[in-house]
Formats: sequence, structure tokens, C-alpha cells
Amino acid sequence: MSEDVMQMMAGRNDPCPCGSGRKYKKCCLSKHEEEQQLRSRLEQPETLSDKYFSVKEYISEAGFPLNHLDFLLLEMLNITGGILQKYKKLNPEKSREVLINLMIEIRNFFVGCRKCKLGCLKNPYGEARLQSLMYNNLETDDFPEVLQRPLSVNLFYFELIAGIIETLSRELEPLLPKEIVEDIISTAFITIIDYVADNCWGNCNHKCVIKHKKNAYCSFCIFGTTALPCPRSGDVSYKEIHATEKDMMH
Repeated sequence: MSEDVMQMMAGRNDPCPCGSGRKYKKCCLSKHEEEQQLRSRLEQPETLSDKYFSVKEYISEAGFPLNHLDFLLLEMLNITGGILQKYKKLNPEKSREVLINLMIEIRNFFVGCRKCKLGCLKNPYGEARLQSLMYNNLETDDFPEVLQRPLSVNLFYFELIAGIIETLSRELEPLLPKEIVEDIISTAFITIIDYVADNCWGNCNHKCVIKHKKNAYCSFCIFGTTALPCPRSGDVSYKEIHATEKDMMH
């Protein structure tokens, strides 16, 4: 009988399924209730948009210009912020600090990508070897089929995800117990992998990677719940956002 089934069958005054000899209500009940609540929160679908790290917050921290890699990073920040919020282990100020440090680290990673000799961004559909990226004893077969393809764009995604996970782990380790950090990291890894497979591959066909050099201010205008100042109506100048009228055409 599985541990989950034993938990469901145990009454409050029954011996605890963990075998401690104590009553369930005096032992593991509260922990199991918390685990069930967390599982329910993680399974609940939501539209992230800029819910946990807004476009305006991103611009405040990053400044201009904004390109399509910034758009991709903002989505990664909101995925991560959503996971941190559901675990309810950090206060909002500390979560935001973690996300800002994550933003800084990944933006630096993007700078390195643009200079890298492998040229994943220049030729995203070029052939690439992925074996070196199978960290933590993970096999290629563990990933969605689209991410198993030996292409430069997948090399970029794996490097990006590795950077997110490494930075997030480094940020959380001084703040939370080891087992909680490992659980958050595992959830973040799986969620981001699924997002890349479903959205980057399934919906937009790597627009952020292919158009990484292009100004993406217009994309950011429609991303959040509150529209950004529009250069077409004179709310902000093209010079201020490092864009041209052509950049705004879509």
C-alpha cells in the first residue's frame, strides 16, 4: 500500500503511518495537510502574464533597450515567482530579491551567449551536441521529444535552464532548509522544461531566439495588464526606448 493511501486512510487518533507510535494528529498530520495544500496549489492552472514580476518592474531594473530575450526572461521570472509564491516559504520582499538577482544573472548569461563561438543565437536550427548538458544524471529520454533534437536552439534552452536552476538554488540555500530548496528546484526545473516544450516549441516557434536582436518594446506593451507608454501616440519618445518606428510594426 502506498504512503499516500495510508495517509488518506489514517484517522486523527490512529497510529501515525510513519511508524513513530504516536497518534497521527500528534505526529505527521499537519505536515501531510501542508503537503496536500501545496500539491493543490501547484496543480492549479493560472495565467502568469506579469503577475509576479511586472513589465514595469522589469524595465525599472533593466532599463532600455528591451529585446526578445528580455521577453523570454520575464516569462521565466514569472514562472519562478509563481512557484515561490505557491510554496509560501519566503515573504514577498525576499521573493522579489531572489527574482531580481535571477534577472541580473540571466541577463549576463545572454551577454555571454551573444559572444559565444557556438553561435546558438545566430543559427538556432544548426546541429549541436547535447550530451554535455545532461547534468544530474538525467538522460535525454527524460525530456520531451522536441527538446531531444540535437539543435542549437535546444542547446541554448538547456544552458538557460541550467543557469536559472543554479542561480535559484544559490539564492535559496541560505534562506530555506535543504529539503525545501530541493523540492522548489525540482518543481521549477520540471515546470520550465514543460513551458519551453509547450510554448517555445509548440506555440511561438522560438520567436525570442530568432529575433533576439530586435527591439521588443511593442511585445512588452501587450504583455502586461497595464499598457506601457506608446511612442506612436507621443507618450514616450523612440529615442528613450532605443527603438524606431519600424520596430513598432508587427
